[in-house]
Amino acid sequence: MKNAVREYKDKHIDMEKLAGKIEEFFKNEKFKVQSVTHPKGTIIQAQKTGLLRTMIAADQSLTVTITGTPDDLTIRIGVAAWLKDLGIAAAEGLLVTPLLLFIEVPESLWVFEVEHNLWKYIEEQINLDL
Repeated sequence: MKNAVREYKDKHIDMEKLAGKIEEFFKNEKFKVQSVTHPKGTIIQAQKTGLLRTMIAADQSLTVTITGTPDDLTIRIGVAAWLKDLGIAAAEGLLVTPLLLFIEVPESLWVFEVEHNLWKYIEEQINLDL
């Protein structure tokens, strides 16, 4: 999975509220979560914890970027390196060139399942008129 992209036009989405709901989704699924808001958008990183996960892919996380405006919104979901200091400089890099910073990982049913469930959750939230 490099990254999946969906665009939402003319929906008037509360971007801050959507970002909070996405963080809530990950926390409910027992992920470690970090996020940063930047003038160009929001980045949310979620990492599954545990011994096996640590041994296999300690630096990988599901990464969501939310960019645009409430009426012209783009959401990207992919796997990227867990940034130890998800600050403004890191946010700038992920928001400006997200395709270059997402990493290739072996495809797994787990990644597909989480991505599928997250997209379903995002769609539900948008349809609830965030």
